[in-house]
Amino acid sequence: MRWTTERQLKRWQQEGLLTEEKVAELRESLVRGESAGGIRIFAVIGAVLVGLGVILFVSSNWAGMGPASRISVLLAGFAVVVVGAVAAGRRDQPRVAEALWLLATLVFGANIFLIAQIFHQTLTSWQGTLRWMLGALVLGWALKSRLQAAVAIPLGLLTLGWMGNSSWLFDQQMEFLFSAGGLRPILPLIGVGLISLSLLSARSKNWAFVQDSCFRWGLLLIAVPVVISTAGDSVAEWFYGIDGTVKQFTILAAVALLLAAALVYGEFRSRISRPVLGATAAFLALMLVPVAGKPWVAAEIGGLHLPFAGYVLVVFALALVTIWTGVRASNRRLLNVGMFSSAVLIFIQYYSWSFAMLDRSLAFILGGLVLLGLTVVLEKKRRALLGKMTPIEGEES
Repeated sequence: MRWTTERQLKRWQQEGLLTEEKVAELRESLVRGESAGGIRIFAVIGAVLVGLGVILFVSSNWAGMGPASRISVLLAGFAVVVVGAVAAGRRDQPRVAEALWLLATLVFGANIFLIAQIFHQTLTSWQGTLRWMLGALVLGWALKSRLQAAVAIPLGLLTLGWMGNSSWLFDQQMEFLFSAGGLRPILPLIGVGLISLSLLSARSKNWAFVQDSCFRWGLLLIAVPVVISTAGDSVAEWFYGIDGTVKQFTILAAVALLLAAALVYGEFRSRISRPVLGATAAFLALMLVPVAGKPWVAAEIGGLHLPFAGYVLVVFALALVTIWTGVRASNRRLLNVGMFSSAVLIFIQYYSWSFAMLDRSLAFILGGLVLLGLTVVLEKKRRALLGKMTPIEGEES
């Protein structure tokens, strides 16, 4: 992206739109922005490593401490991190302060479960993730930090998944992602709900900090499972198989309310974004409605063969529409997700067909050459599209 920006700056200077001094000023500003992003990454990684080290140190000495000592150590550790974050903020070290506040959020969550263990309460209950999520949101609201929102969203997914489960055994904690009665078949629609929440939060200064994180997680929850489901009709049939539990219908009702509110009151960056979001939600909801007791992508329904290729074509069309919407809305994340999803879809479908028709080694050789060439073409096209975009603050759709 940097070379594209440099080329645009030179072109604008040659056309007389920018002076040499203004070009130098803009170039320096871009360098500062890139450096800030790198510093944030290093700071966050450093904070996470420190947190892991503290947790390992406490756990290694946990058995030798009494309840009072354990609680004192946990509270003292949290207090030290908070004091450090406040001190970094006052010393004009915003990236360090941001990372330490993130570490405080992680330590807060660890303390919830460790204190529960001290008093012999259930460690895997959804109440723990719910409290952690609420704490992250309160801290994010006070700091207006999107890092806390990025932590709160997966905690909310865990809370939804674990809520109502009859067993809290460790080997069953991930069932909410794999069972037909869990979140698996409705994950893309939950992603639609998160994008809707992002569009609504853009209109509130107090909750704008959740906008970017909701948008990113929403795109992830839509793109990843839907693209993976194109690997085969059996995979898609398994993915969209839904039990229709009360919890699933309750979540879907909440998503429908968020979507309706977003379509009416949401802040869209382009006219095309609103119908694209509505059409995507309608398509994903239709896939959950069974036909003769089976998903739409089932190999056979009532003796009739429904072409799985049609589903793949629709998903591929959605990826292309995502690219188009990203260009129209000047949204780099939509563009990148659309380009990546298209490339993965082509990769999956190539090997799905080639393994059935070609020798395996030949398929790999030809596939590798095709994908290398495709990568070059897609990257050039992506850079060209990004170069035409006008940067928008926040870059939410």
